[in-house]
Amino acid sequence: MAGAVLALDIGGTKLAAAVVSPAGQVLAEGVVPTDPSCCPPEIIELLFAMSEQALEAGGIRWRDLVAVGVSFGGPVDFPAGRTVTCHHLPGWEGLPLRDLIAERTGLPTMVDNDANAAALGEVTFGAARGCQHVLYLTVSTGIGAGLVLNGQIHRGANSMAGELGHTLVAPDGPRCTCGRIGCLEAMASGPAIARAAGEALAAGAPSALQAIPPSQLTARHVSELANADALAARIMQEAGEYLGQAIAGAVNLLNPQMVVIGGGVSQAGEVLLRPVRAAVRRHTVPQSLRDLRIVIGQLGQRAGLLGAVALALQEAASR
Repeated sequence: MAGAVLALDIGGTKLAAAVVSPAGQVLAEGVVPTDPSCCPPEIIELLFAMSEQALEAGGIRWRDLVAVGVSFGGPVDFPAGRTVTCHHLPGWEGLPLRDLIAERTGLPTMVDNDANAAALGEVTFGAARGCQHVLYLTVSTGIGAGLVLNGQIHRGANSMAGELGHTLVAPDGPRCTCGRIGCLEAMASGPAIARAAGEALAAGAPSALQAIPPSQLTARHVSELANADALAARIMQEAGEYLGQAIAGAVNLLNPQMVVIGGGVSQAGEVLLRPVRAAVRRHTVPQSLRDLRIVIGQLGQRAGLLGAVALALQEAASR
């Protein structure tokens, strides 16, 4: 299909490569778990191998592509196309990822952090279509935010806007992957939810979660039991309250029309949304609540990929 885009997603949990139509239809896709022991060149080579497979599966040739979009799981220097760092994968400091991919493919290439990409994806193809002012929050291995203001991604003075996951919410909390204490990411990300459950079980708290080997316990287990298990319900309640507290601060500052929550933990649905909405109501000025909606994203695990498509199409159109 002429006009198709190659979309790549580099995250702490998964790697993905997809061929996508300009309308957001995924024509072919490959997804593999991320191996954190792999260095950036190995991951890039794997992504190109996955891209070749996706192109073949979709019946698409390289010359049919108009651009490449990349969603990266960490801060990105957007004008330079460089990764700044990744708290979940080593070796990505200052890597000229955009230029490496553009030189390899000969195609216009855009790289942005995963939260910005996912925000653009939800605005272009998902839950926030038609909205001009959106806060997107991804809750997964880490926590990040993407801001769409006046219909455009807001990246800040040096591309670091949206690091909501490193907002202080618990001064006496555990150490975050960034090195600081009590960040939102350390209190409400997927690993944080699993850690809280594991600590409670180790302290003797009764729960159906005891049936799960500690090394295999995940946030998904906690959320799936939250409607029937007191410990699981308490942990999801606490995580939702921390998220709501941080979201409320952002809502008071930015006055968005919509808050979209995505990432793997968002699959918990109402188990997560109920405490989030309650905390936002408690901590937000009434006028900002009047037209605000808080929803789960529609694009699921493809939000970053489809946002990378929207980003790439913007670049292709500008050329």
